[in-house]
Amino acid sequence: MSGPLPDIEHAADDALVAEVQAGNSRAFEPLLDRHLVHIRAFIALRAPVSHLTDELAHETFVYAYRHLQDYKAGTSFRSWLRAIAWNLLRAEVQRFSREQAHQAHFAAEWLNQLEANPAAAQPSSAVEFLEDCLQELPAPMRELLALKYAEERSTDEIARRLRRTLAWVRTVLFRLRQQLKDCIKKKQGKAQPC
Repeated sequence: MSGPLPDIEHAADDALVAEVQAGNSRAFEPLLDRHLVHIRAFIALRAPVSHLTDELAHETFVYAYRHLQDYKAGTSFRSWLRAIAWNLLRAEVQRFSREQAHQAHFAAEWLNQLEANPAAAQPSSAVEFLEDCLQELPAPMRELLALKYAEERSTDEIARRLRRTLAWVRTVLFRLRQQLKDCIKKKQGKAQPC
């Protein structure tokens, strides 16, 4: 049976918070034990990618510990934790969106420069390495990249076409770009004369 915590549990949370505020840092452990599963579930249901759940749950409790003086006794400690988790999740999603927009802008700008200067379009070692790195990817990942960059499909269109979530498409594209970047750097490092 789930639902609001009974007043006795709120009082227990308040007592533990008061102990931590009085200098007993070990009193925070029972608070963590009582609320960790709930906060992880709260984040997992809202996070666009699953790997954020543990990271944001950890950050939520670290933030709560450091800002325990801001907690108001007599209110719901769990609700306070959820508010912290929500704000951290929102900030992470905003950061991810800015990074995605920056990378998309960079790619578009780079393509515009290549079109404006055909001499620069001559295959460089980086382009050759990129082609090699692309061939090393599994076919479904090459298809995903082709949909995004060759066919210039939106992430929404790609998600519908591949029957995947929008979060999955964005996350995989982000990881693929990073993987390709790392692959090119590795190949460039091997090609440098000793």
